[in-house]
Amino acid sequence: MISRPSIASVFNVRIPAAILVAIVALAGCAAGRIPFTQTLRDQYRLEGDDLKNLQYFISGNVTLQREFRREEGEISKSHKLVIKEGGLVEEVVVAAGTPGIATNVGPTSIAVSFEPGGSLVFGTSSSDRDPNGIYNLLAKRWTDSYGELIYDNKTYYAVKGSGQAYLEVDAESLDAVEKKRKVLPGMILSPK
Repeated sequence: MISRPSIASVFNVRIPAAILVAIVALAGCAAGRIPFTQTLRDQYRLEGDDLKNLQYFISGNVTLQREFRREEGEISKSHKLVIKEGGLVEEVVVAAGTPGIATNVGPTSIAVSFEPGGSLVFGTSSSDRDPNGIYNLLAKRWTDSYGELIYDNKTYYAVKGSGQAYLEVDAESLDAVEKKRKVLPGMILSPK
């Protein structure tokens, strides 16, 4: 006589398998993002409007800080004040995966806004040794632990590994941009 597996044993095997399938499917969604590079920009011939119609994401956390002066008034709703070494510091955090839009485009850089009124500049530098030219967070100058940059017309310091952040795009959105391009076949005079 053939013994059948109990319902409990079937569920013990299938539930973990279903969870594994769901995890792989969800991970596949995130895997659709790729680093935005100068090579990619050149390969797809992306220019002003094309670049402004892409959805960007930030690869890692970016933390900006600056000394807060009471005479400047209130801070933005998305910023917070923290007490540091006896003074108030205005802090702006852009979490990994936050979506943003391009507000300004340069030959090797893109200003991306993650909130109204402020944008961060990403791009490649002439001293960049990366052959692909990944669009990293740019600053006026970098030291070992922070970068000085302008955000929302104020000087901030990017801290806590913020300099490692770069732009990402959804690979499918690049394909959509390429499909929108229309290549004209040309016209030939008809014989008389």
